[in-house]
Amino acid sequence: MQRTRYTLSVARTPGSAKTAHSSVRKGVVIRPDGLKLMTAERAAAFLGLLRAAETLARELDAELQGDHGIGLREFEVLLFLAVFASDGRLRMVDLNEWSPLSQSRVSRLVAELEARHLVTRSPSGDDRRGVEVAITTKGIEKFSQAQEDHLAALERRLFAHLTAEEVRQLADLTGRILDAQAAAMGAGGAAAAAGPPDYSSPDSWQRFRSWPLRPRR
Repeated sequence: MQRTRYTLSVARTPGSAKTAHSSVRKGVVIRPDGLKLMTAERAAAFLGLLRAAETLARELDAELQGDHGIGLREFEVLLFLAVFASDGRLRMVDLNEWSPLSQSRVSRLVAELEARHLVTRSPSGDDRRGVEVAITTKGIEKFSQAQEDHLAALERRLFAHLTAEEVRQLADLTGRILDAQAAAMGAGGAAAAAGPPDYSSPDSWQRFRSWPLRPRR
């Protein structure tokens, strides 16, 4: 597979009078005119991570849409309800908390799934002002049909190109970035200081926000 490499050649090999005398400080190239840009190595790390994630999400979404008529985010909602929720039910407030999407986007996703009879909405038993979302038999069937193709696509598009050690390293690196972001928002300082997580434990998935705490049994 041909790999696209993201580089800033001007940072690595200055080719003009403006960059000939540039200085580098903490991974940032500072040109004589005061303009700044990342070094080629940092640009490759940042843009590579960004583009790889965007491309993977787009391709996974397209495959799910084409083969099963649901997108990646709809699949994720069904996953929460089918695998992680007790009795296949979740309060809307919990679904909003676990998803990386905005509250309005989650509400639209649930409404779309309900229109297709894949989930139902009803008043919450704990709070009559709240809403509870439940997966239907048809929703379970849709998720079951899609899961094998989705896992196969993940293997083909991501994991087949990495060794087991590289997968572990990728998990550690992305987890560290997410922990730092959570700590910056005042929500994850303790987790960030706890050291590498045990990814065999469902508890460690909570750090990604889009994974709930425990799978249902």
